[in-house]
Amino acid sequence: MFKNIKTADQVTTEKFEEAMQNLRAKRNMLLMETDFYALSDVTMSTEMSAYRTKLRDITNGLTTVDQVNAVTFPTKPGA
Repeated sequence: MFKNIKTADQVTTEKFEEAMQNLRAKRNMLLMETDFYALSDVTMSTEMSAYRTKLRDITNGLTTVDQVNAVTFPTKPGA
């Protein structure tokens, strides 16, 4: 009868996972926009390499929804 009741921890975990999914989706889109720089016949600038590294590392150390929501994406070089 009470199987659908969630604890506060479960709700918090679900909200965090949803926020992380959204963050990763945006990050992945930004990485895809610059994937052609990683091709073997293209020379990637140091700035573009640093930008892509920052994007890949953007989820590191995030443990709360507030931290996820406060993430600032790096600026794409040449933008």
